[in-house]
Amino acid sequence: MPNIAIFAREGALRGALEAVARAHGVFVDGASDVAALQRLLDRHAIDVVLAEGISAEDLAALGDHAARSIVLADEEDAADLALAGAAAVLPRDADVETIRAAATLAGRGLRLVPDHTLERLRALAGVEAAPASAEAPLLTPREREVLVAMADGASNKMIARRLGISFHTAKFHVASILTKLDAETRTEALARAARMGLVML
Repeated sequence: MPNIAIFAREGALRGALEAVARAHGVFVDGASDVAALQRLLDRHAIDVVLAEGISAEDLAALGDHAARSIVLADEEDAADLALAGAAAVLPRDADVETIRAAATLAGRGLRLVPDHTLERLRALAGVEAAPASAEAPLLTPREREVLVAMADGASNKMIARRLGISFHTAKFHVASILTKLDAETRTEALARAARMGLVML
């Protein structure tokens, strides 16, 4: 059974994660700040970290330890966390079985990347998916918000501030929109979006 540590800033969620750890592994200890988590990882042989409320920057600071982390996070932060090294990024409302399965995979050195995260990573890498049809592409609610901001002439930094997301996340969304619209530039993407009725210019 894997040795599991917990990272959570909220006491209630920490208790829930500890329950998962005790049921599906050997619970070692918990931490509520990154410095304490780093000390915990340095002192013990931890196979998996169940984390909530950790940022991509904090995760990256853990170095190789990040690869053991299963992070519960909002969808818009998932790509950043995956790039920071997380073994898995799950929705905040993931059920116990999903968390358990992810912990098992992480304990075996494997990674779990949800579809929406993979889509953003493909967009960042410039890998275009074949269009499913000539119909308007399916944009997520957040991508629609980004598209509207793009139509207003907002830069990636302005989009990040306007929507309360990180610069890198804004960049992922813009890249994803360009990919879905099969466009190489923002201007081309906005022109196609306007023709499809996705945005008004």
